[in-house]
Amino acid sequence: MLPTGSKLLVGGAVLAAVAAIVYGLTQEGSLGTVGLIFAAATLTFFAGVVIYIREADVSAMDPTALTESAAAAGPPGDSIWPFVSGLGGVLVVVGLVTYPPVFIFGLIALVAAAVDWMVQAYSERASGDVEYNAAVRGRIAHPLEFPILAAVGVAVLVYSFSRIMLFLSKATGPAVFAVLAALILAIGFVIAFVPTIKSGLIAAVAVIAGLGLVAGGAAAALDGERDMHHHETTSALAADGECDTPEETEADEHASQNVAAKANLTAEVTLRDDDTLEAHNLGVTGTMDKVVVTRANPTNVLFHNESAEERRLVLDLGTAPETDETGATVPDSEVPRQLCTQLVEEGGTQLLTFSIPTPTRYATTPYRFIVPGVDGAEVLVEVP
Repeated sequence: MLPTGSKLLVGGAVLAAVAAIVYGLTQEGSLGTVGLIFAAATLTFFAGVVIYIREADVSAMDPTALTESAAAAGPPGDSIWPFVSGLGGVLVVVGLVTYPPVFIFGLIALVAAAVDWMVQAYSERASGDVEYNAAVRGRIAHPLEFPILAAVGVAVLVYSFSRIMLFLSKATGPAVFAVLAALILAIGFVIAFVPTIKSGLIAAVAVIAGLGLVAGGAAAALDGERDMHHHETTSALAADGECDTPEETEADEHASQNVAAKANLTAEVTLRDDDTLEAHNLGVTGTMDKVVVTRANPTNVLFHNESAEERRLVLDLGTAPETDETGATVPDSEVPRQLCTQLVEEGGTQLLTFSIPTPTRYATTPYRFIVPGVDGAEVLVEVP
């Protein structure tokens, strides 16, 4: 006689097979027929498995049925992994609309819950001895759990602390860091020199401190980092087409006025005290009215300022289409295509590094070195 579960599976398989035949004869197209045939085959397979194992029924003649059967096993113990998997699912959903770290922590929680839940379910059916089952779980899970939990715990604490430090102001951050370091040192001193303190109290203090750190890090991350001022550079001046300004900008603050002797120079450009600009190609005797550079090759040019004013050297490469914040080209709008040094004081030097991919003969305007604020100071740049 077939068990009840087998009857349901056999009936479902027969029904799916009949439906496949009827659908195939009355309807055009093979997609529905293939799906019904697949369902019939699947139900038939499961029906065969259930009939073979007789739904795990134990024979009344089996003398070990009362001790070794599945029904004789104790009920499964309490498990935290359903809660962890639910928490992981919540973190994944929240992370999709907030911050990537929240999404990553959710994935970690889901994977950890799935693995540990399977290990626990397996170990609880290893035998009828609860202690032996716990030992089985420990042998399987502990080599993975301990290092992973330690790494995740350290990562959470470090990330939380970093969010708090980035949330605090530039002046408050070091003070808070010093106070926390002193507090940790004092607590460690008390624990070391007062052996009568109970370990439970120490663990409770550590847990409370960790939870407070994580909560503070989460609140700071949701509120956002403090406003950080990004120092302007000559690259920003070049991108905005403002290299031709002779005035001092933020990019010129604390500019170096010396260049190392191992700079691998291609040429030297000098602004004389009479506001004339001269070029000297290394390896060529005398001054030149142009600098010859190799196409698409990184080139270093040294700029000397011998005038009485602070000046910058600008490499003028014509114009380029203007782009917006997204990188899209703005129609009918162009900006100067330039590279420049920082302001160089009297007697100072600066290095200008550049690469020109287009030969001079294909350029719409000549390449040249100029000095903003000095009329007529110009040296051509030749790219073969």
